[in-house]
Amino acid sequence: MPRLRALLGIAGLIGLVGLAWLLVDRGPAPTPGAPVLDTVSPELLLRSGGSTTTVHAGERAFSLSARSMGLPDRIRFADGDVPFEHPFGPEDGLGAAHNADGCLGCHVNNGRSPSPDGFVAEAGPILLLGLVDGSPDPGLGEQLQDRGPEADGILTVDWVEEPGTYPDGTGFSLRRPVVSVDGADVTSLATSLRAAPPVFGGGLLEAISVDDLRAMADPDDADGDGISGRLQEATGDDGTPAPGRFGWKAQHASILATTRHAFDVDMHLDHGLAAERFGDDFLADTAFYTRTVAVPALRDLDDPDVRAGAAWFVQVGCASCHRTEPYVTTVVDVQALSDEVITPFTDLLLHDLGPGLADDLPQGIATGSEWRTAPLWGIGLTGVVGNEHYLHDGRARSVEEAILWHGGEAESARRAFVALAASDRALLLRFLSAL
Repeated sequence: MPRLRALLGIAGLIGLVGLAWLLVDRGPAPTPGAPVLDTVSPELLLRSGGSTTTVHAGERAFSLSARSMGLPDRIRFADGDVPFEHPFGPEDGLGAAHNADGCLGCHVNNGRSPSPDGFVAEAGPILLLGLVDGSPDPGLGEQLQDRGPEADGILTVDWVEEPGTYPDGTGFSLRRPVVSVDGADVTSLATSLRAAPPVFGGGLLEAISVDDLRAMADPDDADGDGISGRLQEATGDDGTPAPGRFGWKAQHASILATTRHAFDVDMHLDHGLAAERFGDDFLADTAFYTRTVAVPALRDLDDPDVRAGAAWFVQVGCASCHRTEPYVTTVVDVQALSDEVITPFTDLLLHDLGPGLADDLPQGIATGSEWRTAPLWGIGLTGVVGNEHYLHDGRARSVEEAILWHGGEAESARRAFVALAASDRALLLRFLSAL
């Protein structure tokens, strides 16, 4: 009898546990007809930036030097950080018309620019201008200078909300920018609102082999998969043709070119006055700094939800452009950036993302609807570091919104994401939050 009572007690306990399991909220039921996961999680590197990677995941995650650099390079990194963090004034070269008074004005904590939702004194988004062929306006130049005593005009951004609904009934809202300028007539020009991207890992992207980039390009969609990435044509630091890698349309071939453009166009900097304060090598030193900022490590790779989300990322088609396969960097002038195995989650190619994101402003060979695949490493720390908004103009307030704006070559991936059950969409977004 005692044994029987014990068995009955155990049975009762099992019954209570079963009842509790039934009462637990296990989330919404799968959407009928939703895709079933049949792809294994890709092999991912904890250290996306190779030996340069930092495991810091706080506010300074985008501001640390490449971890593997030796002392001489760390000293130069510190030298370049000085002009990068300096608020310029007229006395050290800031132009009378400009968009920002320093690099940190646009790249807050080396992250993204202040949101277009509300401008601050230091900086905000910029407005690119151009004629139909993409050439600069003869009067206003290639972008509106909205700050300083000789500013062209005042830039204002309003938003139009566009509601939508997933097949499972979950609602969402996307927003589209409406730009106006007070003080300058830009109505006859092509315009493009641009938010500043984060600043880290650039030297590693610069060290990806040109042959690797060309091997991924498929301008005529020869394999018929609907993805036809093109390699941008830009100008190298020596004046010869070179593949574009940096900027929203990959319009710059190097970090040095990107840095020079920021000083010359965003700040209208007088290089002579700047050199008097920071030395003749201030431009090259600043470029060295931005080349060698460490890449943040991935997090929670052993979390089953993260691994399932990575599998969904591949299965729905995101990895067709945001590739999960690693690169091996070439040998460059900085040892810490050479022969590194990295995973930036980009092919650095131009892709047509459809009319929803088109700005009708060509740059190089990029049409108004073509954009470079943005690297995704570190994207999960965006809100930790500072301003959280995505896409070229900051319209997306979340990674989910950014996905929903994709069209053109990414239309099939967007549709596959939309068709997922809510729980599976959450897994994919959980993966992105771990990058």
